[in-house]
Amino acid sequence: MASFDLKKYLGSGVLIVDTARSSLLLVHDYTENYNCCGGFIKYDCDDLQRIEKTAIEELYEETRTLLSCDIDHLKTCPFVDLNFYDDIFRCYIFKTQCNSNICEQFENYKFEELPIDDDYHETSSIAFFPLKQFKSKKSLLNIDKNSMAKDSNGKLNPLNRRVISVIKEAVSNNLL
Repeated sequence: MASFDLKKYLGSGVLIVDTARSSLLLVHDYTENYNCCGGFIKYDCDDLQRIEKTAIEELYEETRTLLSCDIDHLKTCPFVDLNFYDDIFRCYIFKTQCNSNICEQFENYKFEELPIDDDYHETSSIAFFPLKQFKSKKSLLNIDKNSMAKDSNGKLNPLNRRVISVIKEAVSNNLL
């Protein structure tokens, strides 16, 4: 097994792939763009599972507790590592079947039932984005250039550069 420096990992997250819809489920976050779930590492450098724990927490928080994954399952998921200067962001490719009404559940979630922690309030909506548009080389180049992609209703939406980088890397490694 290759060794790597845990201290170089600045953040981690999860790209949700809904296998039933052949779509990505992305969160609309504080950047005003759709993005994968993710954030800065919250655990001490001595914790050997700090990358996975952060990814699991981000998934849970940013989907308003509607999706979760245990650490043993997450460790079996493929991932991409993105280099940002001297730091690395790891994003796990989490394939699952989402509830058919997960977007409505998200919209109707009662804020008073969420923990007071601000991390649970970073996202304002979720939406499905068909995978097909990301697998076409021409379409992916256009998405990369314009930072926009179509949701399942055909509406063009802004994408965060981080999720575009994750998708490009995942596509190039045949992970989607």
